[in-house]
Amino acid sequence: MSFKKFKAAYIFLALLVLTTGVPAQSNAAAKERVGQAYINVPSQLRKGTSKSLKSYVSQLLNKKYVSARKLYDPPFMGLEDKLFISVKREKALPIIAGGVASYAGNEEGLAAALYDGTVRIWSSFQCRKVSLPGGGGALQTGYGPGSPKLAATGRSGSEIYVFDLEQCFRIPGELPVEHGPVKMMALSRTGEWLGVIDSFNALLCGPVSGPLQEISILEGTPLYLGYTPGQGVLVAVEASGRIIKQGTKNQVSMGHDEVPGGPFVNARMAGYVVCLTRDNGSEVYWDLRKRATVKKSEALKLQPAWIYEQNGGLVYSTGVDRWKITEHLGRPMFIVSYSATQKLLRVRDLDRKTRYYSTLDGKEITESEADDWKLISPSKGVYKAGKKLFRLYDLVCQQGTMLLYGRYIKDRFYLWWEEAGTTAHLMLHPMELPIRESVLADSPALWVPLIEDELK
Repeated sequence: MSFKKFKAAYIFLALLVLTTGVPAQSNAAAKERVGQAYINVPSQLRKGTSKSLKSYVSQLLNKKYVSARKLYDPPFMGLEDKLFISVKREKALPIIAGGVASYAGNEEGLAAALYDGTVRIWSSFQCRKVSLPGGGGALQTGYGPGSPKLAATGRSGSEIYVFDLEQCFRIPGELPVEHGPVKMMALSRTGEWLGVIDSFNALLCGPVSGPLQEISILEGTPLYLGYTPGQGVLVAVEASGRIIKQGTKNQVSMGHDEVPGGPFVNARMAGYVVCLTRDNGSEVYWDLRKRATVKKSEALKLQPAWIYEQNGGLVYSTGVDRWKITEHLGRPMFIVSYSATQKLLRVRDLDRKTRYYSTLDGKEITESEADDWKLISPSKGVYKAGKKLFRLYDLVCQQGTMLLYGRYIKDRFYLWWEEAGTTAHLMLHPMELPIRESVLADSPALWVPLIEDELK
């Protein structure tokens, strides 16, 4: 069997390791570069429904990440010494589209303007794509999940076009913006109300058919504009952390909130929670109903999924954890040396880093010098140094004649299979992997669960 064939068989039948990223474009699309990025619209997304969006995100997760249960599937006999793997738990952040000029909405309904001049829509309506007059991507897009209307500006940003998603056509006419270009725009979920921030930082609001009335002049740099889920309140977020709230129907100011910890460089909203990001990447979550900061865990519990733009791509922050797998060719190898004078073990580890452990308590220490390093070999995975025994990894399970071993290094688990010689089915810690705080052989490992949440 060729190397390519046994590797493919191993991936398919053992670990289901699939390629990451967004599906490849067609040959024609791959040759055409539009705007700042290649436009990639997978066939699942062309169906134009919010259901197909969630289905596509689930498919992306299955391709990019491995199911925790698959880690316990042994490889074909004879392939166990050809590959070993490392798995790392991370927040699942699939990229659902590339070449995005602007976007609006969330997983319940989403509109994304691409650099090729089309606006893709995933909603409860069958209209999946509209085009702007004259071509060119939309400078700004306004859409509320569930709305039968969509608003977008042309590249100049001085005219607002409105589209009827039920009939899938552009409503004749346009809304002029006196002080263009539009900086930000938001449309309510009912499709009735439109909010705009113009180039003078004026906040305007009114019916989507117009006219728009000036409500106030923002004092600081605007970061976000949107409507609450009940579409009764227009929310504008400034870089200072100031959140302006405006009643939609009666055009009455509802005051403002002051979020501590600013200044901020980015803001996004999901449900009633606003996430503000500082320039160092740290985040503050603000609950509009409580008028107070909340922990990230609480915010994600209230609103687990977030969609945002990153480097020209549209990222779906699912709020769930997944296990990302990396293949390593060959068999796992440790190079272990012992210093009797310094009472140390020196380990050339699976990640090709060198680590040092005290033979007194078996715990890792910083690098130390010694002149009497002596290579030592293991016996059934156990190293003897002086009068003590040491273990670098632990048995996870036995499936038939195959043994699965695991070692935790930094932020990931390394896993590999070995031939046992005898047949058994042993699983002392189901759906758990070992973390060893001490390499003393008689020191027990800490077993941690393989948690992975389901996409809601």
